Amino acid sequence: MWTAGKLRLNRKVAVIDRPDRLVGRPGLGYHLGRRMSKDGKATPRGQAKQPAKARRVGVPDAEIRPALREHLLRRHASEADTILIEELGLRRGQVRVDLAVVNGSLHGFEIKSDRDSLRRLAVQVDLYSQVLDRATLVVGERFAPHATSLVPVWWGVLRVSRKPGGLGFTTLRRSGVNPQRNARVLAELLWAGQALALLEERNAATGMRGKPRRVLWDRVCEYLSVEEIAAAVRDRLRANSGSEVPV
Repeated sequence: MWTAGKLRLNRKVAVIDRPDRLVGRPGLGYHLGRRMSKDGKATPRGQAKQPAKARRVGVPDAEIRPALREHLLRRHASEADTILIEELGLRRGQVRVDLAVVNGSLHGFEIKSDRDSLRRLAVQVDLYSQVLDRATLVVGERFAPHATSLVPVWWGVLRVSRKPGGLGFTTLRRSGVNPQRNARVLAELLWAGQALALLEERNAATGMRGKPRRVLWDRVCEYLSVEEIAAAVRDRLRANSGSEVPV
């Protein structure tokens, strides 16, 4: 787990490491194949699975994460007001995004290394798709052949592989704009004070002071569009880059 901290690159891009609490939750499933084995590969009828030790090869998460972090830092180094958040909690900490780039959009990156399982991917895709403006699945060589079929078509896919100079990333599919964000789930990324301020701007805060956050979030959804809430969330993440997301 990353320790809390902040790193700035040329005073342009900030990296925030923030672990969030996790609570399990079922989600919308995606069909990953009728006969998908636990490790994410289809097992032909009558063919025995390889021993677990033999299957655990390839690039581990511990190597992919810092390499992806540096890859994203280089990509956004010249952009002002861009931050990179690690372990961004969504739905009050029910899931966490491995890495998230926040600027004019909220772009999340989910890592599935060669040593990972795909068992939680459907839940993650469900919840990420309710919040993120863009999303990208990052996979090793093991999942790369069928990675684009594991996530919605607007999700991007990056393949990570070993190169002579270290790990390299290849775009298998570019990310598109999320067509299905959920205003209520997005609103849960707002602090109570920010939600109240948004309501005050629209003269809709009467009787709202001192109310629980869930009541404020419901009210925000009545007066703001999904796009307005998404913009407010991005502003909050950038302005409070040293604070945890509310859980």
